[in-house]
Amino acid sequence: MKRWFLRPASFVCIAVGASAQVSSPVAQNIANCENAVSTAEMRTCEASRYATAEQELNMAYQALMRHLDRAQKQKLRTAQQAWLHFRDANADFQASMVEGGTLSPLIRVTSLAEMTKTRAEELSRGARP
Repeated sequence: MKRWFLRPASFVCIAVGASAQVSSPVAQNIANCENAVSTAEMRTCEASRYATAEQELNMAYQALMRHLDRAQKQKLRTAQQAWLHFRDANADFQASMVEGGTLSPLIRVTSLAEMTKTRAEELSRGARP
């Protein structure tokens, strides 16, 4: 699977894992993403990765909320709202580094996917007993 990592004013693509025989629709999609060469294909792959990360974030958030008392729940809500604003602003900033170019939307969705995945992992650690 390819992962796109952001650095200020640069965009780096690193291939991760080996290609395998493709048989299922999910495996086909992964193979398509591994072989994505156009920015449109990469954007589609990253949008899918972002959607998955959003689902994971929502599940982690709900699981954590079940373990918190009333005051902690309010603090998490406040923190999560602030984090969402930061995530979106940061993704906009990252994309602005190549504003007007075809990579801008790709960098934005990649940033959203990476940050959302990281936040989901962070909240999941908090939900563990």
